Amino acid sequence: MKHVLLSVTALTLLTGTALADDHDRESSYRYSSESSSYSRGIEMSVNPSPALVGSEVRFVCTATGNWEDSLERARITISNAADDKIVEKRRMDIHDRTATYDFTIPTDEMTGEWDFRCSLTDDEEHRERKTSQFTVTASVTGGGSGGGTDDPDSGTGAPPTTGNPLNAHQSIQSYDGPSTCIACHELEAQDMLESLHMQWSGPTPDVTNISGDDGKAVNGINTFCSYAMSSKGACFSCHVRADGNAPHAPELNDVDCMMCHNDTYQRTFVSDPNNIETVVNIDGETKTYVFGKVDAEGNYTTVPDFSKMPAGTTMVELARNVHLPTRKSCLRCHAKAGGGDWTKRGDMGLNTVAPTLVEDVHMSAEAGGADLTCSACHAAENHKVGGRGIDLRQTEAANPQCTDCHSAGPHSNSTLNRHAAGQVSCQVCHIREFGKGGATEMSRDWLKPVWNAGFCSGQGGFVGEEIKVANVKPEYVWFDGTSEVYSIGQTIQADERGVYPMANANGGAFDGNSKIVPIKRHYSIMPLHESGQIVAPAIMWMFMTGDFDQAVQKGMEEQGMTGSYQLVDVDAEMLISHGVEPASMAPSCTECHDYSGETPDGSGMVPFTELGYHTWPEEVKNCTLCHERKSLSWQSLHNEHASGEGALSCVSCHTSEPAGLVKPQSDLCNDCHGSKSWGGSELHKKHLEKGYECVRCHTFE
Repeated sequence: MKHVLLSVTALTLLTGTALADDHDRESSYRYSSESSSYSRGIEMSVNPSPALVGSEVRFVCTATGNWEDSLERARITISNAADDKIVEKRRMDIHDRTATYDFTIPTDEMTGEWDFRCSLTDDEEHRERKTSQFTVTASVTGGGSGGGTDDPDSGTGAPPTTGNPLNAHQSIQSYDGPSTCIACHELEAQDMLESLHMQWSGPTPDVTNISGDDGKAVNGINTFCSYAMSSKGACFSCHVRADGNAPHAPELNDVDCMMCHNDTYQRTFVSDPNNIETVVNIDGETKTYVFGKVDAEGNYTTVPDFSKMPAGTTMVELARNVHLPTRKSCLRCHAKAGGGDWTKRGDMGLNTVAPTLVEDVHMSAEAGGADLTCSACHAAENHKVGGRGIDLRQTEAANPQCTDCHSAGPHSNSTLNRHAAGQVSCQVCHIREFGKGGATEMSRDWLKPVWNAGFCSGQGGFVGEEIKVANVKPEYVWFDGTSEVYSIGQTIQADERGVYPMANANGGAFDGNSKIVPIKRHYSIMPLHESGQIVAPAIMWMFMTGDFDQAVQKGMEEQGMTGSYQLVDVDAEMLISHGVEPASMAPSCTECHDYSGETPDGSGMVPFTELGYHTWPEEVKNCTLCHERKSLSWQSLHNEHASGEGALSCVSCHTSEPAGLVKPQSDLCNDCHGSKSWGGSELHKKHLEKGYECVRCHTFE
C-alpha cells in the first residue's frame, strides 16, 4: 500500500513560538541588538472609528516586525482635542503581541481630533512608542469606516435601516465579540448553536453501525489527522466556535458569526507561556512548545488577528460589512481539511474560489459556468446544512440532489437517460478526475516522520509522510446513501484485502437502491489494540516528537487501555461530488463499453466485472431463463429488455445463481394464488411480465 505525508497548513492552531535553548536565545538577542529598531513597528487602530462621545472605544496596538516572543508590558496615553491627557500611561491587556485597552469617551468631552500613544516592551526589553490620531464625534455620520448612506441626498447623514437589510449594520458603533451580533440575531445564533458546525456532532441516521449522536467531538476519528480532540487545539483553528471547539458543549456567545459572514475577518488563539510542553524528539533535541490559553473548562480564547487583515481594518468595519456566505467563506475551512490545501476532500481547494470551467462548471465564473455559491446547492435553512457523503457521520438536512436543478431525464438521448435513471450516478460521467486544481493526499504514513519548520505556527513539528497526486481517476463503488464509519470504542475487522475499512459505502449491485459513484480512497496506518479496537492516538505527541508509538501509548493512557497493539493498514472511501465538468467532456459510449457485453476491467472507465455487471446465472447468459435461446447483440438485448413498456429491472438478469426459495414452494405460491403448474421458462416469464423481482421468490448468497 502507499503511505503519505501530513500537510501542515490546517494544523496551525498552536500559537507563539518555541522557547529557544540558551544558545539560540543568545544568538537571537545578538541579532536583535545589531538590528535597528526600524525593524520593529506598531500597528494601531481604534474601534469604532470615528469614536462616539459617551460610547466605549477599544484601542488596539499590535507589535510588528522583529520583536522577541510576546509583549511584556504595554501602556497607553490618550489626549483629547485640546491636548489634555485624560488617560496617562495606563496598563493595556496583552494577548501575545497585541495589546488592547477599552475606554468610554466621557459625555462632557469635546469632539475633534484626539491622539493616543502606545508604548510596547517585549521580554528582551525592546521598546517602541507610536502615536496615532482618531476622530471623536457627537453622532454617527455617513462618512465613517465601513460605508455610509446609499442616498447622498437624504440629508440625514445616517445609514438607512430599510431596503437592503445589511445596510442596518452601518449603525454599529462598537464590536464586543459575538454578543454584538447576537443582540439583534438571537434566533439565528440559537439555530447556529444547534448546528453540526457548532456542535461537531449530531444524529447519524445514515450511518448503519452508529446509533445516536457522533462526530469529531464525540468518538470521531479519521485516516488523516486521526483524533481531533487530542490535538491540543490544532484541529480547532478554522471552526466557527469562538472558544475553539473545546470538549464541553458550546454556548450562545461561542457562535463566531464573522467566520462565515465576513471573508476579511481573521482570528488567532491567544498563546499562554504557562501552557507549555517540553519533549525530546526523534532527533534527540529537547524542545518546548507553547499552546493556547485555556480556562478551567478547557475553553480557548480567540482574538482578531489584525496582522492577517488589511492595514487599518477594525472589527467595527467588519461588523458593518457582513455578507452572506461566499465560496471563500466556506473554503476558508473546507479547502484545508485534513491538514492543507486540497489535502482531504480531493474535489476542492482554496483556488476553488475561482475555478476554471474544467475544474468546476458549477462554480466557475468563466463563460459557460454557472458561478454558483456553495449555498446554492447546500442550502442552509436555519443554519442546518445538507451534504453528508460517505465518510461523514452526521446528517442534519437533506442531501443536495442533481434533480434539484436538473430534470430526471436531462439528456436528449434515451439511452443516456436510462443510465441516469438507473444505476449510474451523474458524477460518474461528469467528474472524470479529481484533484484538478491541486494535488490531493492519497495516503499517509505516520512511521515516516517529516520535519516541517513552519508547522505549529512556526514552532516546527513532525508530520507523517504523505503521497499527494493531482488529476486522479476515481475508483467506483455502489452507494445506497448509507455507510459504515468507524467510531472510537467499536471493534473492527479486516476485509478480504487485509485492510481495515474506517469508512465504506453501503450498497450492492442492482439492489434497487444503490448507484455507482466515484470515490477517493485514502490509505493510512492506525494502531489496532488487542481488543480489536482502534486506538485514538494523542496526535499532538506525534507532531511534537515524531514518535508515533509515543502518541499511541499516550492515547492508550488517556483512554484507560492496557495491553498491546499492532499497526494495521486502514482506508476510507470518500464521495467525489464537486468538480463537475462541462457536458462536452462526458465520455462517449466506447470509453466504457466494447459492445461485447463483457467489457474487461481496465479497458474502459468503469470496472464492470468488479461492480458485478458480469455476474449472471448460466440460464440468463444463454437466454433460456425466460424463453428459448435467441441471438441478439449486446446493445439490441438492452434495447429489447431494459427500455420501453414492460422493461425489466437490471437485477432480473444481473444477479448470482439463486441459492433457494424464500419459503417452501407450496407456501410461497399460495401467497399470491393457488398452486399452479408452470414449467421451466414459462414460470419465470409469467412472473417477470408482472414486474416481480427475483428476490421476491429466491434467496441469493
